[in-house]
Amino acid sequence: MAKARKLGGWMTRFKRCIDAETSAAVSKKVIVKPEQFDETSNYARKAQWITSAVGRLEKEVGKATAIKVMRACGAKCCGPAQRKRAKQFMEESHSVEELLAKLNGAGIGGGRLTLKNKNTILGGYDRCYCGRVKQTKEPFPTDTYCHCSTGWYQSLFEAAFDKPVEVTLKQSILQGADSCEFEIRLG
Repeated sequence: MAKARKLGGWMTRFKRCIDAETSAAVSKKVIVKPEQFDETSNYARKAQWITSAVGRLEKEVGKATAIKVMRACGAKCCGPAQRKRAKQFMEESHSVEELLAKLNGAGIGGGRLTLKNKNTILGGYDRCYCGRVKQTKEPFPTDTYCHCSTGWYQSLFEAAFDKPVEVTLKQSILQGADSCEFEIRLG
């Protein structure tokens, strides 16, 4: 019997998120030939692997559940230091506007967070921050992978406000847009 191959850092997180939202049987069908991802430094190939894996994930569990998996990955990508800083900034702020100014000043969240109305924050990126795919020239066939960022924003703002927020992806660079745009609705 062949020994199971140890997965790299991001791949381990991806697998854990698939397992948690679906099952280990699904992650086994989705994470096919992980060495093609882990053993290359060619980011176009990494992006191709991710595109294929996300396609397999959508086929196995449907788009809605695949988005839940990617949101979970993004929540884990927003590390404890970022969440702690967002919470600290909120504690030091007298308003949401002041919090957003602090986050923008620190370069957290894309650097262009604005308050649309008292319950909605607009956020966005003028470039893709995901090191695994940002160098690809090929648009992704679906926006599912980009929901990693909705999970990231959700984790950041739930830490800051200590209550649930809802994040919507409006457009993404990987889908051919000039920027990634998000709407963060406060509870």
